[in-house]
Amino acid sequence: MSEGQLAILGAGPTGIEAALAAAERGWPFTLYEAGDEVASHMRDWGHVRLFSPWSLDVSPRMRRALAAAGRRAPDGETCPTGAELRAEVFVPLAASPALAPRLRLASEVLAVGRAGLLKHEAIGAPERRGRPFRLLVRDAAGRESVAAAGAVLDCTGSYSRPNRLGDGGIPAPGEERAAGRIVRRIPDFGREAGEWRGRRVLLVGAGHSAQTAAVELAALASGDATTRVVWALRAASPEWHVDPADPLPERSRLTAAARELAGGSSPAFDVRRGVVVDRFDEAGDGLAVTLRGADGTASTVTVDRVLGLTGAVGDHAMYRQLQIHECYATSGPMKLSAALLAAGGGGGDCLAQESHGAETLVNPEPDFFILGAKSYGRNSTFLMRVGWQQVDEAFALLEAAQRARATAAPA
Repeated sequence: MSEGQLAILGAGPTGIEAALAAAERGWPFTLYEAGDEVASHMRDWGHVRLFSPWSLDVSPRMRRALAAAGRRAPDGETCPTGAELRAEVFVPLAASPALAPRLRLASEVLAVGRAGLLKHEAIGAPERRGRPFRLLVRDAAGRESVAAAGAVLDCTGSYSRPNRLGDGGIPAPGEERAAGRIVRRIPDFGREAGEWRGRRVLLVGAGHSAQTAAVELAALASGDATTRVVWALRAASPEWHVDPADPLPERSRLTAAARELAGGSSPAFDVRRGVVVDRFDEAGDGLAVTLRGADGTASTVTVDRVLGLTGAVGDHAMYRQLQIHECYATSGPMKLSAALLAAGGGGGDCLAQESHGAETLVNPEPDFFILGAKSYGRNSTFLMRVGWQQVDEAFALLEAAQRARATAAPA
């Protein structure tokens, strides 16, 4: 990439794929990772087993790179845990000679802008492409510095910004003050059993993460009659479809178990349907949480801990000074969001997802691409394979831009 360094933000599944693609082309790049290890977000759910098998969890490019490093890529139909995927694929790839010298760990990109330009200036003008990107980067010691880049691939994902628990997606009154009692990740109940056994727990959420936690809590409660769980579901009738022919059988088994729990299969569970979290208040050694139904009826439960698993969103403030066209509904890039919505309302099974083409990745801001899970915004059907396809499409666009500039340059 003769016009300048390529900055790849996030060393997760999509970011590592992008770094390998840059290395294949001999482009200078820097791979920034906010955590102190690659794919650091996976450590928070490393104990959780994926629905997808090894055959779907490693890209062809990653397999080639592992083979070149003398390692055999895992394969087959066994579903790995997050920790296994990270240890067997992402850690050795990050340590390879192609990536290790270019990897910057504990380096969080706080903001991205254009040198000499603000968001509202040079709208749609070639001048923006002629100015380098400026990246504000903070290291582990809190020191801040500025790095330059000719192009930026934002692969930071959506894991770092958990959704709040209050009605309408905003924090409920008292939620921030109660943060010390709220856990926003799937606990490793095997290692942390002592922190949950014998406790009164409020579980908020209905997706696969919440279902996983519910099943684990039920198993914990089966051996301890003092463990109690209040499960707050926003929908009166959650749409949990169990498909006996699901190509991901672990997913089907989880949903079936969650449906049984929501139907009253465990005496330890008090399931509240059609409720939202209204407020949090201190209650002695516990936490009083008010739940409100659709008819306005309120009830209060007193718990020791809250497990808030209501999803997460990406960091969109990072590029507020760039000309990014976001969807008003999903917060994903507008063209891609429109394509997803047009292809069935943005829903459907994740295995049916395919890339919608390079043009859907294009933003008004030249040479800035949002790839991977973050590109899907609030759409939860993202599949890693789509992120890998997006990488190839983004590089094709960057190469085309290079050729156009070379053709236009004076002899």
